[in-house]
Amino acid sequence: MKHPLVFAALTLATVASSVGLTGCLAEPMDYGRRGSDSEIVFGIEQRKNADGKLVTAVGYEFLDVRNHGWSARGFVTSERSCWAERLDDRLGQPRVEGGVATFEGGLLPAGGIAVVANRTDELLLDAPAWKGGELLTFEARGFAMPQIRPSKLLVPSLDLAITAPAAPTDATPELAVPAARELEISWDAAALKENVVVSLVASPVGEPASRGVELRCFFDRSAGKGVFPQRMMDRFVSLVGPASSEPVKGKLHIATHRQLTIFADGGWTVYVVASVDQREQPFVLQR
Repeated sequence: MKHPLVFAALTLATVASSVGLTGCLAEPMDYGRRGSDSEIVFGIEQRKNADGKLVTAVGYEFLDVRNHGWSARGFVTSERSCWAERLDDRLGQPRVEGGVATFEGGLLPAGGIAVVANRTDELLLDAPAWKGGELLTFEARGFAMPQIRPSKLLVPSLDLAITAPAAPTDATPELAVPAARELEISWDAAALKENVVVSLVASPVGEPASRGVELRCFFDRSAGKGVFPQRMMDRFVSLVGPASSEPVKGKLHIATHRQLTIFADGGWTVYVVASVDQREQPFVLQR
């Protein structure tokens, strides 16, 4: 599986605004779409390369076009928004006539960095895109959707002190995830209006070429901790494949995250995501 950009779209605020939810949510829900809905994600991510240097990656992905594409089972409360899906269900990058989207501002070069339609590999910039607190400007045309005029996106913070789980070591390289207990993540709480996104990604049984199965949860940075609900852990395991004695192995990703959601003509929803990869570590989940 390739290193995923954090194309994580369904934050609690997005769900509430798009489907009209109010109040305290305590029951799991399916994310419903009207038949004419189309969804696309543009992402910019900072992460460290093998040498520990901050680099920037940008890309895009169609989730759904006119109700053809992804489906995700969600669990949403006032404290968290969690989603489980097979990444192969997303439309990905079907060929379109053309398109260019740009991110500008921060530490980016003059003219910004471009996301080009039909380019299947990530565009990597051997430098960071921001140092914290800046506004990036995003705009797009093409991609078989209405033009997106310049919009501002506040970037997430670069630093997150993760207190649990413990970082991998030579003695314990894999995080042991108990199947019968909710997984808890904790970090330094800060009064910032941003999310901490935590995801588990694993390959489905018998499908080594698959993009993977992902369970991701959005938590408020200010909360200082978040818990994966047991029912979503069970859903994740069921999507990975039939029950067996073999454990589920994959990667845990933790990132800081901010998102701009744009509703455009023709039933289009455009998610613009900025994230900073804070940790990646292997996990093993006993069935």
